[in-house]
Amino acid sequence: MFRQPILAALVATLTALLLPSSTLAQFEDEPVASPALSEAARRSPAVASLLDTPRDTPAEKLRAVFLLLDLGESDIARSLWREFTPDELDEEAEAALVRELGVARFLSLVRQAETNRLDGARAFAESALQNAAKLGRNPQQLAKLIAALGDAEQAIRRAARYDLSVTGDAGAVACLEALAAADNESLRAELMLTLAAMRPAVEPMLVAALADGEDQFCRDVVELVGYLQLQDAVPWLAALAAGADENAEVVAASQAALTKMGLSLPNSAEARAVILSNIRRLETHQHPPELTTWWSFDAEKMQSREVSPAEHKQLSIARLARLTSDVPGASLADRRLGLIYAQQIAKLLGQPLESDAQQVADSLDDAQLSEALHEAMERKQFSAAIACATLLGTRGRDSALGSVAGSPGPLTRALTHPDRELRFAALEAIMKIKPQRSFAGASGVAKALWYFASGSGDPQVVVASSVVGKASDWAGQLRGLGYDPTPVTTGRQTLLTALNSPRLELMLVDSDIGRPLLREVVFGLRSNPQLSHVPIAVVSSLHNLSRAERMAEEDPWLIATPRPHSVESLQTVIEELNDLRDSHPSTDTRTRQAVAALTWIAELLEDGHPYDELLREADQVSQTIYDPELMQVSLRVLASLGTASSQQLLVDVASTPTLDIETRRAAGEAFAKSVGRYGKLLTSEEILRQYDRYNASETADQATQAVLGDLLDLLEKQK
Repeated sequence: MFRQPILAALVATLTALLLPSSTLAQFEDEPVASPALSEAARRSPAVASLLDTPRDTPAEKLRAVFLLLDLGESDIARSLWREFTPDELDEEAEAALVRELGVARFLSLVRQAETNRLDGARAFAESALQNAAKLGRNPQQLAKLIAALGDAEQAIRRAARYDLSVTGDAGAVACLEALAAADNESLRAELMLTLAAMRPAVEPMLVAALADGEDQFCRDVVELVGYLQLQDAVPWLAALAAGADENAEVVAASQAALTKMGLSLPNSAEARAVILSNIRRLETHQHPPELTTWWSFDAEKMQSREVSPAEHKQLSIARLARLTSDVPGASLADRRLGLIYAQQIAKLLGQPLESDAQQVADSLDDAQLSEALHEAMERKQFSAAIACATLLGTRGRDSALGSVAGSPGPLTRALTHPDRELRFAALEAIMKIKPQRSFAGASGVAKALWYFASGSGDPQVVVASSVVGKASDWAGQLRGLGYDPTPVTTGRQTLLTALNSPRLELMLVDSDIGRPLLREVVFGLRSNPQLSHVPIAVVSSLHNLSRAERMAEEDPWLIATPRPHSVESLQTVIEELNDLRDSHPSTDTRTRQAVAALTWIAELLEDGHPYDELLREADQVSQTIYDPELMQVSLRVLASLGTASSQQLLVDVASTPTLDIETRRAAGEAFAKSVGRYGKLLTSEEILRQYDRYNASETADQATQAVLGDLLDLLEKQK
């Protein structure tokens, strides 16, 4: 029962002996305002000594708080924290405190603030760290900190490492660029230690530096990623360890890094297998839906750009595909793979093909390049496939159209591919080749020509419902949204209309459609290559919605949704469908393609061609002749078709009073060319109708009478 007073007396006696007389005098003459502080000073000589030091500046006050937290005196630290006024500090002052007291102190304060009930301390510490990082990203400040890494004093080097560690991407970039330029071994070691403290943010930069770096810099990065056990670097370490680099030091460092990571040393085949495994992993990996920074190392500089997850995926695969060509004993398949993704990335970044990849492309013969086209289509790398098709067309050799075991070759098969841009690239390539004899799959050329020739105008939508009123209502609403809708009421009409809609972009099909039923309709659509990727919305009744949702799970280009009952809900459905589309050709693009296709048709008709099917769908020109942007080239086609319907259409255009006189004259001249080449193909009844038109023009202007008179003169001369 006497232990407490005796212990208190002993503590008081020891405190009197240990405390300096000045401190005792302070307590006697100027007692601490807070009883808690006074009691803490008497209880602990360390606290008493600390309280005796000046606390006039923000740095002195914070240093006291930090030391008290280290001593476990959270109550006293809380009392001193109240003396601190962070609101009075600007960004520069906060950053200066971080530089003076060290990043570690502020990081510790972030962690301890809530536990020790230091109100506002966490927000202040985070703000100070952010301001220190922001101001530390100044190039002059970064250069100063990096220079301090080479100082003889260990404390200065340590402080510089701490300060650089909170400078974010800017500091990491500066350290990597300094590492690439450094020739001093101790400075390189300090830079590597600094970069190690910046993970995980620095990891993508290290992979970029490993992929693009050379010589001593590459060796240093290899050593660093091995020390960090960076798994994303394993494909490069495997390739380098197998001899992908001529620098023996880089190879040795890579082997050491793999050993440090507990991995066996691979041969060339095993390194290639590691790379291909990572490519397959990336091809099936789904990235989170946010932008990602892509890093590359070029000309001793780190480069960055913001990309979408899909673009980041493509860039990552391309970098790995390029690596396959560097492994000793790389095969032709490896070179093709590297070329495919290099072409894909060149299109994605809007840059010319890299010189190494261009050399690979030029070295491939037509058969090998056709195989690259096939592989690109299989991998769904459509930009690469387009590049291969374009190169085959530029070469202009018939060997690009060679068949495979009697079946159409890759370039010809691309004419029916679901991707519209690839179809057009294949067609353009074949038009440049200008084959003079038929080949496997040649019938697809004529179909593609007329498909693109009819592709100008507003995008088409097929609207199918067994209830006529619903189909018509949805069609009217879609027309207001800028589409060209066609309402149909049976499954058979749905299929036929879709097949005959060259501008088809979207489809709305009611779940209750019949003759045939919904599943058969969808199967029929997906069986046609050109319709296999057309987005379809199954607008469902409530009792059929679950069935429609199961269909959507099986088809990535199909959505299931309740029947829309307003323009707003229909517009939401259309937006969802547009998100599914592989490509979004603009009206200008479709018009440009239509002009090109009609021009090619005219040239083939004028010069001779191996496409017997070209005349089968020639009536489609009746859909293009009244389009102002296609009028002239359509007249050229009609002049060379040599069919009765084409001559009648020319006569009709020349006789239409609502058209301008120049267009009507051009139609008359085209008719004259057709008659001169093929003779008069109009029937007697059609000729008599033309006389009636001339007689009815008695009150028309002289220009109109002249055009109609020239037509009759031509008809009368041709017996």
